[in-house]
Amino acid sequence: MNSNYTSFIKQISIGLFLFSFCITLHAIYVENHPITVKQPDGTDVHCFASGDEFYNWVHDANGYTLIRDPQTGIIVYAKLENDELISTGYRVASIDPATIGLQPRTIISVQKRQQLRTNFLKNIPKPDGEKLRDPAKGGWNNGTLNNIVVYIRFSDEDEFSAEATYNDLFNKDEPGKASMYGYFKAVSYGKTFIPSTFYPASEDNTVISYQDIYPRSYFQPYGPTNPNGYQDYESTEREHQLLKRALEFIKDEIPEDLDLDFNDDGYVDNICFVVRGDAGAWASLLWPHRWVLYTEEVYIHGKRVWDFNLIMEDFLNGSRQVSVLSHEMFHTLGAPDLYRYADNTIDPVGSWDLMCGDSPPSQSTNIWMKHRYGGWVEDIPEISERGEYTLHNVWSETNNAYKIPSPNSSTEFFIIEYRDNSIFWDSNTPGSGLIIYRVDQRDSGYGYPLSGNAGGPPDEVYIFRPGGTGTLINGNINNAYFSNQKGRTNFNDASNPPCFLSNNQPGGISICKIGNSGEETMKFEINYATLNVDPMTLNFGNVAPGTTSEPLTITVSGSNLCGDITYIKEGTHSNYFKITPNSWDPATGGALNVTFSPNPIRIYNATLTIRSDCALYQKITLTGNGAINIDEQTDASVKIYPNPTTGILTIETENESMAQVFSVEGRLLLEQNINMKGKIDLSAFANGLYLVKMEDKNRNTVVTKTIMLDK
Repeated sequence: MNSNYTSFIKQISIGLFLFSFCITLHAIYVENHPITVKQPDGTDVHCFASGDEFYNWVHDANGYTLIRDPQTGIIVYAKLENDELISTGYRVASIDPATIGLQPRTIISVQKRQQLRTNFLKNIPKPDGEKLRDPAKGGWNNGTLNNIVVYIRFSDEDEFSAEATYNDLFNKDEPGKASMYGYFKAVSYGKTFIPSTFYPASEDNTVISYQDIYPRSYFQPYGPTNPNGYQDYESTEREHQLLKRALEFIKDEIPEDLDLDFNDDGYVDNICFVVRGDAGAWASLLWPHRWVLYTEEVYIHGKRVWDFNLIMEDFLNGSRQVSVLSHEMFHTLGAPDLYRYADNTIDPVGSWDLMCGDSPPSQSTNIWMKHRYGGWVEDIPEISERGEYTLHNVWSETNNAYKIPSPNSSTEFFIIEYRDNSIFWDSNTPGSGLIIYRVDQRDSGYGYPLSGNAGGPPDEVYIFRPGGTGTLINGNINNAYFSNQKGRTNFNDASNPPCFLSNNQPGGISICKIGNSGEETMKFEINYATLNVDPMTLNFGNVAPGTTSEPLTITVSGSNLCGDITYIKEGTHSNYFKITPNSWDPATGGALNVTFSPNPIRIYNATLTIRSDCALYQKITLTGNGAINIDEQTDASVKIYPNPTTGILTIETENESMAQVFSVEGRLLLEQNINMKGKIDLSAFANGLYLVKMEDKNRNTVVTKTIMLDK
């Protein structure tokens, strides 16, 4: 299936979009995968690799980055200079890296990682044909896709272990047992079946592999300790020629009556290569990934080999097992990655989706992914009015999600679904409850909506989590689930987390009274509460210090509120404003009287915040001047600006004039002659109100103006 080409065609006449998939390479993102590398003297270094096929780095248990010294080949601690990892000269474990100023997770910049991916993928041709998919209809992945598994080892390696049979990981069909076949059968609601057959053909479940003509070092990066390795520009050629040799070796064993092209597009649906040993270090091509065999033409029974998954043996021996297989296979079926390839400021999805984190046995992908990429969910019901709603968990074929449009965006909306970790496949997700996520379908800049999170931000899918109060604050993704037991029963513009769009503006929806998890269904309510405040600004003007103003009134009302209305003064000057309830009912609102008592002379600012559950909070601006009232005298021929001023006043007049500056108590502070245009410097005076008086040559007052100095 040509899921590696993505282009969206807008069908305006029917209001739908059809999409096909761009060629790309997909990998699985891995944190802290244990690997062993050798020093030039043969000493083993037990360390870890993190990253994906585009960029992965080696580090110690504390996260300090390691590289091979390009001169000596010794594994050393690395430092970053000019966006390059370079040797510190200190052999790993010889010192405490913190003592030489190193920081954990020292890697190249986001921009450089993005450029590496761009360079890797450029100039790759498209296949001869493309399949269009209509997400409003679904079903394009329904049926049986026969997956071909080919075992590979290198010329300097022994055969796979006699006990290393992986048939169960691919094909077991038994409740409570993990396999790739069982996962897609369950996640597709019994619509997609992916049986696997193994080549070279084996007997008694014993693995028999194709042995290549080159040693393992040939497929690892070139360096002082590996002169047989590849340069960057040679990696694609060496990988594709390896796979071609393996396919030529086994293709005649594949039965002619085995359907290799279930969607009739002319291409073999999928080949899975299982390579002996573990993942390579320092961005080796020996890393689990899904790609296409575009540089070599290989045909099996008239169908061209294109899509393939490359899996390392050790990934099938660890806890990831089925998760790795299923993740890469979902790429073949059309799904993009939901983790970011470069910008790791936040984790948009975390371990809540197979296409972001691989939680064994294989957690569900979300309902939106099943709809848009799997084709297994034809419609997600939309909520348009307040009321109580009930959801089954995502493993139920019906009533498994709701879509809630945002009143503040035409391209972003919200989906709510129920995740239950008592279900076998979701048993390692962080908890049970409602997951609420935002879907962004803005134009990607290429004529089709965003596809996945790889290039984010912006992200196609973002899950709301406590502490995640904006697009740059990660919060706690593992606590993303809402439930009554968790004490998280409301989600709105003012909750934690708040409902926000990808521009950090309010999303405008309100979910409340979220019920208990761990049951067959979960309940919640949509409320659409409103909180009305009038006016939004109170300005008390000039009030003499030591006195109290006449009260001004704020009227507060609400509808469909989930809780009492509360109010709080905020700001440095909040104590100078007094709030007195008047006919106030916390359930319905009423009037709030506000008075202002300044001391000393200055400008005062504060806010009054009105809140209630399920509604967007409102902030009222409170301002006032601590000053006496002065009768001003104006003349259009005289301009004095700016007001307020930070110190320098400009005065424009048509005639020569005398400018005088007085305190509000009437004391003369400054006198200066102004000829047509001039400047007066008030920066030596304290903040507050001053009186500027302009006189003509006969000493007649022309202008009297109050000026606020606020440095």
